[in-house]
Order: sequence, then structure tokens, then C-alpha cells
Amino acid sequence: MASPSGSASAQTITVTGKNTVLVLDASTAQALKTAGVQVSAVAPATAASSGGISFPITGGTLTQAGLKGTVDHSGGLSFTHAGETVTATNFVLNTTQGTLSATVSGKQIPLLAVSLSKMARTTSGSEIVATGITSTINSSTAVLLDAKLAVKVFTPGLAIGALSVYVTGKSA
Repeated sequence: MASPSGSASAQTITVTGKNTVLVLDASTAQALKTAGVQVSAVAPATAASSGGISFPITGGTLTQAGLKGTVDHSGGLSFTHAGETVTATNFVLNTTQGTLSATVSGKQIPLLAVSLSKMARTTSGSEIVATGITSTINSSTAVLLDAKLAVKVFTPGLAIGALSVYVTGKSA
């Protein structure tokens, strides 16, 4: 009698491309604007046609079943206020740990906490779409941004926005 070779939950996807779109939380966007903080895309990230900022996906590995794993990105975000800029690039979305980390001042640091509790997953051809991923700023990033930009707008747990991840890949 033949036994099945592996279960669906053990199958992994080698991520090959597409993008992640971050749409800023409306009240957070307004608070940043009021405080005079400008947020802009760092190339090759771009303003998305749907609103928000689109970050190209460069690689990663996810489980087929729960989309657990990592998704690597190029580009990033810059935060500017009163002549000071903090740049965060090379985002890594880690759905297993619930973090989005980035390179800031030459170090990879956890930037955001992400929650998959409201995630909806659809598949369109070879593309997997995960929407409804929410993000909040973590305490060390809030302190860093407030200090470097000389503002008092970033608080731990501040809602940053919703992530929609558009992934293409191949079974590993």
C-alpha cells in the first residue's frame, strides 16, 4: 500500500516575485502630516496606483498551507522631519514571528509587529494574494523615530496600516 509523500502543510513555496502594498492607516497618516513628518518611498518601491506604497518582492520561502515563513523586499521608506531623515530598507516580512524588519542605519531591526488574524487568502493563477495583514509600530522603533526626527508622534502599538502581499513562486 502506497503512503502519501508529504502533507500539504509541509509543502513550501520558493517566493520568486511580485509585490507587497502598504496602505497607511488614515488616522496615523493624518497625525504624521500634522506633525510635519513626510513619509516617502525609497526606490525601487513606488507609490501604488491603489494608494499606499508598493515594495517589490525579491525572494523568500512560505508554507503552502498557512503562508508561514519570510518574504524579502527591495526598496523601503524614508521618514523626514526638520531636515532629519530615517531610512528603512530591505524589508523582511516574517509571518512566523509576526514581524516586519528592515535595515536602519546599517542594522537589521524589527520595525513593525504584524498580525495575520484578519488575513484573507486568495489564489489567482500562479499568484497568491494575502490581504488584511495589519501592522503596528514596535516600541523600540517608536522611540528611535521620535528621537531621530525630534517629534512625539510615534507611540508603541501605533497602527501603521494594512499590508497586501501579492506572491508568485514555485513549489520547493
